[in-house]
Amino acid sequence: MSVASFQQALCDLIASPRLCRALRAGDEGVLANYELSARERTRLCDVVRQRGMSTNCSLYRANRVTPLYMILTYTLRSLGDQLRSLLDEFWDAKIYQDGQFSGEVEQFAAFLRKRIAEGIVSSPFTAELLEYELALNALKCAPRKQLLREVEALSAPGLDTPCRIHPLARLVWFHHDPAALLDAAARDGIASTTIPRQETLLVLSLAAGSLSVIQLPDDFRRVLDDDGHFLESLTPRLAPALADAGLLVDRRALGHDHVPEKAPALAGYAGEGAGLRGSTT
Repeated sequence: MSVASFQQALCDLIASPRLCRALRAGDEGVLANYELSARERTRLCDVVRQRGMSTNCSLYRANRVTPLYMILTYTLRSLGDQLRSLLDEFWDAKIYQDGQFSGEVEQFAAFLRKRIAEGIVSSPFTAELLEYELALNALKCAPRKQLLREVEALSAPGLDTPCRIHPLARLVWFHHDPAALLDAAARDGIASTTIPRQETLLVLSLAAGSLSVIQLPDDFRRVLDDDGHFLESLTPRLAPALADAGLLVDRRALGHDHVPEKAPALAGYAGEGAGLRGSTT
């Protein structure tokens, strides 16, 4: 018997309506993995029958789903009827850090990527939207003023200077028409819309303050290796579209922590109105 075990059991019940229903139905095996006294087991059986327990479960789930809905809006919409079961599975797995938005989103993204790879997610658009929303959120959360000061202190790279992409830019890869897909996601009409296949590589940038989107030419793939990493030989001569937009910086001048070195294999942004309208191409 321990206070910690009783508290853990109570927390697990609050986190799982399924466990609460089972315990209400008399399945005391729900408590088998906890070191509890007879009195503590009785208290927990009484607790799950109280009217306030449903409120506790709802508040817990509301707190956990809020960052997902705010940051991965389009991704969740793409899941359709699978959303509820996938959220249940994610929460039942007790993948929980500290309740912070960043940690919750990262954990859910890792969980969802695994389910996509296993073929469990039926939507062909989820992977693209997930990577797009993660990329844009990373830009919005970056220390913009600090990064701009560092970039502004650098000399402009020459045509053959080894470069990195600007720290306030990200590459995202779509396998469907991004304009059509994001428009459908904004209207919550993904399930009823036919989105044509279209291999597209975009660069998202917040370097100028507002979101700009540049569609890169097909031959841009020559500066990426098979795993989507930038080649060491990336230069303004090889990537004029990025150079003209001011999105290449001297590779030797910025620390590795600030600059993304890989283009996600799939792409997809978060929140209402996060489509391509109003962006530059």
